[in-house]
Amino acid sequence: MELHYVRLFFTFTLNADLADPCALFACRSAFDAAFRKTVSCRRLDCTGCLSLAGCPYPANFGQVIARDPEAVRRHQKPPLPFVFQFPLLPALPNRGRTIECALTLMGSAVQEAGCYVAAVGLLLGTLHCSVVRVEAECPGGGRAPVAAGASPALPLLGALDPALAGPLAPDCATIRLATPLKLMHEGRLVKSFTFSQFARALMRRVSSLAYYYEGAEPPLDYRWLSRLSEAIETVSSDCRFVTWGGRPAGIIGTARFRGDLEPFHLLLQLGQATQLGKGASFGFGSYRIER
Repeated sequence: MELHYVRLFFTFTLNADLADPCALFACRSAFDAAFRKTVSCRRLDCTGCLSLAGCPYPANFGQVIARDPEAVRRHQKPPLPFVFQFPLLPALPNRGRTIECALTLMGSAVQEAGCYVAAVGLLLGTLHCSVVRVEAECPGGGRAPVAAGASPALPLLGALDPALAGPLAPDCATIRLATPLKLMHEGRLVKSFTFSQFARALMRRVSSLAYYYEGAEPPLDYRWLSRLSEAIETVSSDCRFVTWGGRPAGIIGTARFRGDLEPFHLLLQLGQATQLGKGASFGFGSYRIER
């Protein structure tokens, strides 16, 4: 399955107390503005821009729908080609605390890694934070420092990277939702999920990322996998729907599934890098497969 990516780690220090523990998860508009500033864009709309052809902003934030009707049917609107992993901020007082977040760049977004590093620095600056260091994950799980510059050399990861592709049991799997999962059905957030709902959403997300940013069609038999997913049963679950700051956040907890899971192994492992559901690019839907 073709979907290559890099994962960057940002260690930063809080220079002031931040009262909202979820502050990082609400940074979509601020990060958009930071990226625009990084590429010296002062517009709010790309329409008619004379610099459009050479500007990295539309390729990374434009979410331009394919012209091929069949591709639109399969993949619909492209997701953003990056994923943040954010922590909840520690309780007050938290000034002076050192924290880490991660940013994963998918497919063609890797080519603009320098812009992303600079934009994250600007974003954290707006939150009164200072970046201490930037590192990149290496194949197998180690880390290497990221050199300053517009095009830093970065280790490329993939679906079969050893850090993700450890052995899984063929007939059972435990999914631990580390941040709230926002799965939608008929325009509404669902408050519980089956394995089939999880797997179908994951197939759509991974295949769309691969098509739009890798230029590849994953060799997935969607109909067969969808039928197979319906036979996977939930053995146990403590998953629950939570709110953050009085607003619906999503599903969090741990669920264990049993059935013919081997055909889903690669998808489940890759989904740990792509995350899942609404808001996945900004920290939601982060999960881990527990053996």
